[in-house]
Amino acid sequence: MSSIPKTVAGTRTPFLERIDGGGAEVVIDERLIAITDPQSSAAEQYRMLLHRLRHFRALRGIRGGAVMAVTSSVRGEGTSLTAANLALTAARTGDSRVALVDCDLRRGAQGTLFGMGVRPGLSELLSGKCEIGEALGRFHEGQLAVIPAGKTPGEPAALLAGERFSAALDTLRSLFDEIILDVPPALATADASIVAHRSDGVVLVARAESTPRDQVAAAVRALGGAAVWGVVLNGVEPSRVPAPLPVVKGQLTAGR
Repeated sequence: MSSIPKTVAGTRTPFLERIDGGGAEVVIDERLIAITDPQSSAAEQYRMLLHRLRHFRALRGIRGGAVMAVTSSVRGEGTSLTAANLALTAARTGDSRVALVDCDLRRGAQGTLFGMGVRPGLSELLSGKCEIGEALGRFHEGQLAVIPAGKTPGEPAALLAGERFSAALDTLRSLFDEIILDVPPALATADASIVAHRSDGVVLVARAESTPRDQVAAAVRALGGAAVWGVVLNGVEPSRVPAPLPVVKGQLTAGR
């Protein structure tokens, strides 16, 4: 669907103010280029990806409260960064309330990326240890709210398959225009398939020069018929991305 180039590492930036933290500045990861380097080619690729997904969604009649899952076949392909930058890009448009939810209860990354520190997250919410308002970390940047993963539970798949997760998604649909879920790899756990079937659509992340096509195909099969909207080719050198890659029948015509 899109190519996300590698970015040049910069200085970690105290950019976001946490509303529920008394206005204290927090330090976010420099790889969140949607706000640390918004004029870069990578940030522009995220804007292109966002508007393609919104157009795709509109064609299918999916309006407010849309839930999109971002996953990959295996770890290390950039799912968490893709989900975070996509959420930030959506929030910065100013016309959409966006929630980013870390559904990787085994190895969550969003709390670290956003410098949120130790706080209740999705695990505590689904275990009944906190309410959704306590799990939501709100930021002044755009209209973004983040739910980190929280502490690793004993049975992550069971929590995600439970009624509390369905209820949480229903609540988020009523509060936000777009909900982006950071989901574990499809070939690693049962979690991805569970979450995918509770989403409106799925985006798969694949790494350039690393992820074979048959591995992506295996991930699609592992999702068990969930609606896969497209594939993001991550880690492409900027010099090799003069224009968006063409798509034929939902599949990239170039790349590996």
